[in-house]
Amino acid sequence: MQTPRETFLSALRRDPVARTPWWVMRQAGRYLAEYRAVRSGHGFLKMVRDPALAAEVTLQPIRRFGMDVAVIFSDILVPCAAMGVDVRFEEGEGPKLAPAIRSRGDVDALRDFDASKDTAFLGEAIVRVRRELGNERAILGFCGAPWTTASYFVEGGSSRNFEHAKAMLHGDSATFSRLCERLVTNLVPYLAMQIEAGADAVQIFDSWGGAVDARTWREHLLPHVARLVAETRTRTRGRAPIILYVNGASQLLEVLAESGADAIGIDWRVDPVEARSRIGSRCAIQGNLDPTILFTSPDVVESETRRILAGFGSDPGHVFNLGSGILPGTPVASMEAIARVLASA
Repeated sequence: MQTPRETFLSALRRDPVARTPWWVMRQAGRYLAEYRAVRSGHGFLKMVRDPALAAEVTLQPIRRFGMDVAVIFSDILVPCAAMGVDVRFEEGEGPKLAPAIRSRGDVDALRDFDASKDTAFLGEAIVRVRRELGNERAILGFCGAPWTTASYFVEGGSSRNFEHAKAMLHGDSATFSRLCERLVTNLVPYLAMQIEAGADAVQIFDSWGGAVDARTWREHLLPHVARLVAETRTRTRGRAPIILYVNGASQLLEVLAESGADAIGIDWRVDPVEARSRIGSRCAIQGNLDPTILFTSPDVVESETRRILAGFGSDPGHVFNLGSGILPGTPVASMEAIARVLASA
């Protein structure tokens, strides 16, 4: 019988599995009382940069719900800080980055970082998680995608409309492309470091990818994502499958399947049958329960979870997940309902 780790990796490679593996984006977070207890005494970045704290909150949901995968507690902006930009998390306001990257000179002023030294805390957190999990469950590392990370750089934080990022993308595409090139050059060894430390797979988060149309994504972003995937795979000798998750990606599925990723993460806006018909057998698919469903009753959560599983059917290559990150205030009973269904599926 396969271990949870083996089941997850088999599903990503589209091999037959006895049951559907699962994990949840942001599963280590504010919906858990034990997370809030740790968070009350520490700032967010302190937790990210302290291997003992990061490992502890990574393991909390595994102890409670027994997911197949422990996603390492970190943040997609860690590389931005390592490249010389000041990153701050303001309570209730989200991340702030300074200075904003708005010109070719700003891009050139960014520094390349040594992942094994400048972000060694992340590797140590992965080592600590592996020590507790053994080989029973998988560990997932991650980074931000070029578009999402570049957008944070250019906007100086979160954005609704990405005025500055899109202005650079369309109006000064050479500078935008150079920014993405600098990012990928640093993200490849960053992902490789996580895999060397013990991550079984990695996910590339394009949280804002849905803000871009398919033509623009293919022309301006696909080359950078494909390079990130290919060079990470080469550097690590293909040891770890790569997942590409793009929020709001209903218009992008065919393009994403060209990225070379082993699996594509989809949100709740895409029907599983449609996703499989458009992606075909090129990639496994991860997703895609609407996280707001978890604010209903456990019975509804169980029913919706089964509906998602039925939509993907018996075709190999499905990892169950939410279509986006779990929301603060989510009832623990809803997560328990998902766990019950996946344990018997």
